[in-house]
Amino acid sequence: MALSGTVASVAFGPTPTVLPAVGTVTVSFNTPAIEVTPIGATAQQYIAGAIGATGSLDIFYDQTNTAHADLDGYVAARTFNNWIITLGSTQTITGSAVVTAYEITAQAQGVTRASISLQFNGAPVIA
Repeated sequence: MALSGTVASVAFGPTPTVLPAVGTVTVSFNTPAIEVTPIGATAQQYIAGAIGATGSLDIFYDQTNTAHADLDGYVAARTFNNWIITLGSTQTITGSAVVTAYEITAQAQGVTRASISLQFNGAPVIA
């Protein structure tokens, strides 16, 4: 299941810092199917595994912005931090996540962007 909508804000850190210039956000919840087929069975059988979630953000990157510089620090620290994603409908997705990938892309005479991948610890709360 993936949630998407108009992004109102994204905040992160122990005392949440609002991340400016967010273009898109995606949070994907996933539950793996674990095969438990007994030996000799003629049809596969499965149980649901533990729920997990990943996220991705695309931002218009500005290294001189304090919040973007803070994000750079979290990437280097490799620690789990609180993330609060608020959609335009005031729906929030809150959870603890670590940055697993961080890609900065620049073009000649273009806007610099950063793509951030998150791995949530457990399932985020949707409220």
